[in-house]
Amino acid sequence: MQALKLSDDATFAFCLALSDAIGKARDTPTPIGDPDHIDGVAARYTRAAELLESAQGDLAKVAKAGLPAVWVGTAGEKASQVVGAASRSTDETAEKLREAVPVLRQLAIDIGAAQATDEYARVALDYAKSLCGPFFNDREQLLEAKKATLDGITYLIEADDRAKDGGKKAAVKLSKLAAQARTRKVTADGLTDADRLVIADAADPGGPADLNEILSTNELERSAQFRDKLSAQDQAEFDRLVSRAKSPEEGAYLMKALAAGYDIKTLRSFGEDIHGRDATWLREHLAPFHTSGDTRVGVDSAAEFDVPGAKGAEWTQGKNGTCVASSTVAARALVDPVYTLRLTTGGHPGDPAYDSPAAFEKRLLKEQIRVHKEGDGGPLPDAGMDLTGKHKVINDEIAPHTGATYEQREVRTADSRREALPLIEEAVDEGKPVPIGVQGFDTVDGERVPVGHAMMIVGHEGDKLEVYNPWGFTTWVSEDDFVNNHMDKASDKRLPTAYEYSLPK
Repeated sequence: MQALKLSDDATFAFCLALSDAIGKARDTPTPIGDPDHIDGVAARYTRAAELLESAQGDLAKVAKAGLPAVWVGTAGEKASQVVGAASRSTDETAEKLREAVPVLRQLAIDIGAAQATDEYARVALDYAKSLCGPFFNDREQLLEAKKATLDGITYLIEADDRAKDGGKKAAVKLSKLAAQARTRKVTADGLTDADRLVIADAADPGGPADLNEILSTNELERSAQFRDKLSAQDQAEFDRLVSRAKSPEEGAYLMKALAAGYDIKTLRSFGEDIHGRDATWLREHLAPFHTSGDTRVGVDSAAEFDVPGAKGAEWTQGKNGTCVASSTVAARALVDPVYTLRLTTGGHPGDPAYDSPAAFEKRLLKEQIRVHKEGDGGPLPDAGMDLTGKHKVINDEIAPHTGATYEQREVRTADSRREALPLIEEAVDEGKPVPIGVQGFDTVDGERVPVGHAMMIVGHEGDKLEVYNPWGFTTWVSEDDFVNNHMDKASDKRLPTAYEYSLPK
């Protein structure tokens, strides 16, 4: 073995450079976090969920059969509504706490592992530095110091990556749960706390309540904001409209109209039109999307689009190339009940000359063509609308009623679609529909030609997205379908790829 002396300039310079690299690596911050504390939070969530589940079981029994026999008529009905709403709220809170527990446990594991790896890295770096001390004198020692330094830096990077990746995954999942956990707060004087709870919990009938809630989180927040902007006189009038509502569903649709940004004159007229209508009538005239409960991937639910109590009229673009306009009209109808009522009744609720499937189809077609022209769409029936026009109509028609400006984003790769998923799901969970563009190829006269189509993400449940296709149905697709070019499950084999979406911000 050949000895190297400190007078060897190249060796000495290398040793200094190695020492400098070790010092810089040593200055890298240790992954922060306390795994024991995070585990403790998870344990507290588990205990809280157990307590809520116990309470929910008692509430559910009371809601079904446990009300005192003397509570009959209106009193008994209202009591049942309040207890039922409290039961559902308790159950949903317990469910979200349960879902958060494994996320927190995994985060604790990731941070603990990252910190252990980081500690091992620093041991390696300290050893390397000791080899570069004043007694450094041979090639073997130089190589060992170099290897220990590289090992230490590699482990530092591994520790940092593990901490960042674990934190990112936890943040995505916890943000999703936070968006799904609704803030059940209705603002209106003249209502009891029980009334507020029941209205916030109101859902259209005919399917699971949690999939058919009338008021989204965004609408609950906006209704409070818009009420605060009303004059004292107008606030009092609106509160009277809500307090005299004949059902929680009627009250919820009044709050939804307020959240859409209408003035008191329009709210008064809307309130008169829907006053005393039963829950089924309200659903048929005010809810373009209704989920029966079948959330299987790839299953269509076209029957859920029948309107004014009769079969045959659907929220569809028909034979025109108005997919952008049609999906935009339907999305606005989802967040703007005043607009929806005008479409379904023509301003004449109950009059068969206006309030009928045939009359609705004519008004819907006229509205789709109006929006198509607004976005400078091409000649119908074949020509569509470009992305510039799409951006315009989305922000003109939907944004004013959700309070969120839409920003177009491309998602041309699986990675970009995967990164977009939590943003899309958070928006939908808040009650803001998300437009998407899909594309692929068709065969025309033996030639392979590119084709595109516009759809709308209107729902989210677990790892599935509910997609409205303006051909006249909604379909559930999985997150993997969205990421890996299987959007044909919501359309057909010509259109497998989601390539762009518009994010409400």
